[in-house]
Amino acid sequence: MIARKHLRRRLSQYGALWLGGFVGTLLVMAIMVFGVQTPLAAAADLVLPIALALLGLAVIAGVGITVVKDVGLSTKSLITALALLLVLPLLWAPVLAVVVTAAIAGASVEYSAVYAEFRIAVSNLIYPLVAMLGEDPLISFVWQAFQVVASIVGAIASTLQVWRFVKPLLYGPDEAETA
Repeated sequence: MIARKHLRRRLSQYGALWLGGFVGTLLVMAIMVFGVQTPLAAAADLVLPIALALLGLAVIAGVGITVVKDVGLSTKSLITALALLLVLPLLWAPVLAVVVTAAIAGASVEYSAVYAEFRIAVSNLIYPLVAMLGEDPLISFVWQAFQVVASIVGAIASTLQVWRFVKPLLYGPDEAETA
């Protein structure tokens, strides 16, 4: 049997991680690029490894805590499967923040070595799937699809996280439970 409370907690934490990874990276990048005048690629090469490592460690910690928790094997398996399925959209959050900063700054993010390595790593993960389906032009489409899906997953997770915070403020604690 699935421990729904534990599953909801982990999904809520995922939403908080996605939002924190995006907003935190966006703020640091904005300070570095617009405040300190660091070139975008250099700032991305400093910020992205830290953000990606922190998010990766957080996912590992979440799965690890679930594994040692007193929940059923089905819950542990589901949390692990969701972590594997959602790790790429989660890691996309800080990368998306760098892409947004590049768009605002009018700079090219492709000069960042870490961004390029991330894109290569994701392509290496999805290439075998694409190769089974067809030709090389499909790889570009799959990369773009990954960006869109990862952004949508993150936006939904973030919206739910923000809504949980805002809902009691709008409706009050008693009305928020019934609304």
